[in-house]
Amino acid sequence: MDLQEWAKENIEFVGNSNTNKSSRQGRIPEIIVDHISEGTMSSMISWFTSQDNKVSSAHFGVSKAGKIYQFVAIEDCAWANGLTSGIENATAELVLKKGKSENPNWYSVSIEHEGVWAETKGVLTPEQLKATKMLHKYIIEYVKDKYGHKIEPSRETIIGHSEIDKTQRPNCPGELFPFREIIDFLINEGLPFKDIKGHWAQELIVDAYEQGIIKGYQDGTFRPDAPLSRAEGTALAMSILKKLKE
Repeated sequence: MDLQEWAKENIEFVGNSNTNKSSRQGRIPEIIVDHISEGTMSSMISWFTSQDNKVSSAHFGVSKAGKIYQFVAIEDCAWANGLTSGIENATAELVLKKGKSENPNWYSVSIEHEGVWAETKGVLTPEQLKATKMLHKYIIEYVKDKYGHKIEPSRETIIGHSEIDKTQRPNCPGELFPFREIIDFLINEGLPFKDIKGHWAQELIVDAYEQGIIKGYQDGTFRPDAPLSRAEGTALAMSILKKLKE
């Protein structure tokens, strides 16, 4: 399935006439900014579609169950990352480079993730992580098709809100947010491990990973042809038994 078909099946547009948005002022999206919602998905939808909300919005929201909602078209500017002051304190390189004359909303795409920092520190549910990986991939392809610009996946282009506004949003999306896992997924062309492309067992490995049966190494590899240790064999067997009991 291509990403456009994936989007039709997995993204529900819920923005309405009350949802805050504005022009990108001719700018091209260059970064994806990840957030934590500090609330439930229902409260996020309610707030971003409320006539009482005159201050904020986001392009997308990802629920803990892995459902994706869209509030603002990528062509428009959502109100999620703007700063009225303090941009010189940002830690994101591109934001600092553009400086005070460029509102970060103009050149960003924002993703809210259902959750509360005090409870998760930015950790996503398995369903949420899987959905946001695909959403990042979709955004990158959409921007490339629409604007002819490729957002190259890195920690300079996929950032947290705290890297723009560390004063007011120091915990957004949280210190445990899986930036590295998302970026590795994007770099590996959607594969969970960087060393399985073209391997005869590629599809089986991906399927086992998506079902939560296997995990890779911290360096992003799976090492498909490496010998299996007794500890690894035990861990694999226990994962299968746990899956069978579900």
